[in-house]
Amino acid sequence: MLGALRSFSGAFRRRLSRLLSRLRHRSPAPELRARAAAALAHYARTNADLLDRAARLAARAERLEREGTPSESVRNRAERARREIEAGLGALRDSFAASGREALEAFELELERFAPTFGVYPGRRGSS
Repeated sequence: MLGALRSFSGAFRRRLSRLLSRLRHRSPAPELRARAAAALAHYARTNADLLDRAARLAARAERLEREGTPSESVRNRAERARREIEAGLGALRDSFAASGREALEAFELELERFAPTFGVYPGRRGSS
């Protein structure tokens, strides 16, 4: 009888652990993810010039580095453009954070899908 209780106890613990793990890692509501995706798409449309400029400057700075003629000016302009994008995304993130933790998680998941290169910026999970 005691052996059966130990077995049940271990199985119960494993099940409870799996359930708690699923609860911790559950995905935000689809409506919140859709709202975040729409907000990011709107951001991309309204800031298309900035996103394009940042990509072009980053590519140019990288090309010049590879060719052995690095340009501090180009690198600084690329970094400035990236900071502008990060500031805009940070403001958008803050608006989702004001709506609650689940909305913030939805935004961060969509941001990782939308633009993985902007996955880390001031205020982001792990750096706040």
